Amino acid sequence: MKPAILIVDDSLTVRMDLAEAFASAGFAPTACATAAAGREALQKTAFALIVLDVLLPDADGIELLAAFKNDPATTAIPVMLLSTEAEVRDRVRGLRRGADEYVGKPYDSVYVLARARELVRARPEPRDRASSAPPTVLVIDDSRTFREQLRATLESAGYVVVTAATGEEGLQLAAAVRPAAVVVDGLLPGIDGGTVMRRLRLDAGLRRTPCLLLTASADRGDEVRAFDSGADDFVRKEEDTSVILARLGAILRSAGTSAGTEPTPSLLVPKKILAVDDSATYLEALASQIRNEGYDVVLARSGQEALELLAVQRVECILLDLVMPGLSGHETCRRIKATPASRDIPLIMLTALEEQ
Repeated sequence: MKPAILIVDDSLTVRMDLAEAFASAGFAPTACATAAAGREALQKTAFALIVLDVLLPDADGIELLAAFKNDPATTAIPVMLLSTEAEVRDRVRGLRRGADEYVGKPYDSVYVLARARELVRARPEPRDRASSAPPTVLVIDDSRTFREQLRATLESAGYVVVTAATGEEGLQLAAAVRPAAVVVDGLLPGIDGGTVMRRLRLDAGLRRTPCLLLTASADRGDEVRAFDSGADDFVRKEEDTSVILARLGAILRSAGTSAGTEPTPSLLVPKKILAVDDSATYLEALASQIRNEGYDVVLARSGQEALELLAVQRVECILLDLVMPGLSGHETCRRIKATPASRDIPLIMLTALEEQ
């Protein structure tokens, strides 16, 4: 059974975008525009995750979060807050009221999927239900027609299917979804299928994922190149889809266990960056550039705000302005490095000063 996701957001664009992203990643999304509709949906469906907007037309999202956490029927459901609210106090308030994650808008859908997958996976699951979950297969192919044809074939055989049109997108989805197997075309725009497999093999969390390479070439040398790239098997695209099914089943049986259960974290999962600067203009420009690279960005306009955020939210890297009013960059850095929970976070100092 696909994990059910409740999306509560008053923006039709956000609801449609997230619903499409979750559905393509093997989830069963339910989208609601109001808090009332969200409450009603919770009475009908057992959700694995709630994605909740902070600003709703009929309720305060953070107060709704608190109500969920105080209700025995919903207290165990992880909640991801999603909001354009840039104020640090709103983020801190949400995390302290029980949110499992807080993602700012504009968001990166791959990051949202990655965090959703982690939150759902961390939730205790009955053994019989976990063991009966169908394997998830990631299909990477730039031909939309072929992708959809193969998706239909695999789904009819009982697999959950997620798809990507490029190697770059495929690697991001692999980190987010942790599929049981990857089926990848050898020829792709950008990085090719061989490079995709090599990068999977270099990632501690994904290196055991079985890979099936698709090729349109009849060159016998392709077989050698496929195995050199890390493929477990290969199939020529002109062959019947039943051959792909048979080869896929074989590599999954050889793997023994689903690669999706591998506990080692993937280095390809998008990271959360804390950017600290007293200039709102510079901060927004910096955040825009970083988001374009697939990171989630948390903004703080002072050293004090940065310390408050780090007390409630883990980040993977800190970008810290050197010269700020109040707590200077040096003093903020000293306090961060003096705190056990944050001392090992990589920190980069930013400055407009030319002196070394």
